[in-house]
Amino acid sequence: MRISDWVPSRLRTSPSREQELLLSSALFLLNFSIFSNWSRLGEVADKPWLPLPWLYGLVTLLPLAWRDSAPMTVFAIQWVVTMAAWPFMYLYAPVAGILAALYAVSVHHGRTISLLALLASFIPTGIAAAGTALIDRSTLAVRILPFIAGIFFLYVMSIVMWCAGRVSRALRQHVQRLEHEREKAREAEVLATERRRISRELHDIVSHAVTAIVLQAAGAARIAKTDFSQVMQSLANIEATGKQAMTELRQLFRLLEASDFDRSATGTGEPSPQPGLANMTVLLATLQATGMPVTINIEGTPRDLERSLDLAAYRVVQEGLTNVLKHAGKDSNPRLRLAWETERLFIQIDNDANLAAAHRGQTLSIGRGLTGLRERVDAAGGSLHAGPHQPGGYRLTATIPYVANAPGSPPAPGIHNNLAARAS
Repeated sequence: MRISDWVPSRLRTSPSREQELLLSSALFLLNFSIFSNWSRLGEVADKPWLPLPWLYGLVTLLPLAWRDSAPMTVFAIQWVVTMAAWPFMYLYAPVAGILAALYAVSVHHGRTISLLALLASFIPTGIAAAGTALIDRSTLAVRILPFIAGIFFLYVMSIVMWCAGRVSRALRQHVQRLEHEREKAREAEVLATERRRISRELHDIVSHAVTAIVLQAAGAARIAKTDFSQVMQSLANIEATGKQAMTELRQLFRLLEASDFDRSATGTGEPSPQPGLANMTVLLATLQATGMPVTINIEGTPRDLERSLDLAAYRVVQEGLTNVLKHAGKDSNPRLRLAWETERLFIQIDNDANLAAAHRGQTLSIGRGLTGLRERVDAAGGSLHAGPHQPGGYRLTATIPYVANAPGSPPAPGIHNNLAARAS
């Protein structure tokens, strides 16, 4: 139970002040019980000034509240007030304060300074030991034993406090090193995650564009002497594909840099958004230009996905259809299914086999597509599976969770209408 539980709420103090109050009280009681002639307080009726030494000792403990922010200053104050108490040390010896201040110096300062403070503390503690020996009014021979015991006890306590402070300092430094190493490991993990994310983005953008450009260029080369108008159309498609890839790359780099110059250049406060499902019409048009039409089936009502989830869903479709173009060819009859379920978007891409195209597709693949795609979907909280399906076929499925539409927010713009138009 804390002290604040015993006092009215308007009089309660912060936990740190409660700790300082408890410390001061404990040190005062320590001095009162061990280093004071408290039995003399019974003479207060004849000597009204008698409580003053105890009041002085209590006041001298107040500066200890700043021992962590200014340890050397507090230690100097305790040294002075302890030395100044020598006239009445036979009544009360304020030595606990200097021991607490010595501990703070040992924690916050290096070995040299703390050792000098330890040596300096021997002077007032020695005087305090002499003062406590005066409590006994016997002969000097009788007083010498309490003096030796007192000075031995106080010196040992000073050394113990110094050692405890050094141990506490070493533990703090060890904890700081561990925190620093943990922070470096966390930064390294964040950097590695960011590198993987950039790698996935670059792969998805460049892989799709290069695949489309290479296949359209190959097709144009085959018909260059027989159908010049188709060659011109292929070149136009190559140009459009390249421009689209450059636009996506600029958006990616703008997001990575996130500089004030980039934001001011676009005339908006935020970087241009990355592609989402609303941009699938452009993707499908690019694939159709290569001679590979896609059959689309949409089920359910499209939802407004968060930006990161919308991008993940778009990349699944982009990478899945690009892989079909790479490995199965334009005659593989690709089929795209988007099912807007209650809590997730289900994406399915099927295609028929084409062994010749599969062999050719090895030259267009760098072997990171599905791995990066699976990492992206896992990061979005979904799942991805890919493998053979039916005799000679292949299927890719992915699930992307989504958040329900905010009140009054429309579905993702253009997804349903644009895709429906493409499907027809």
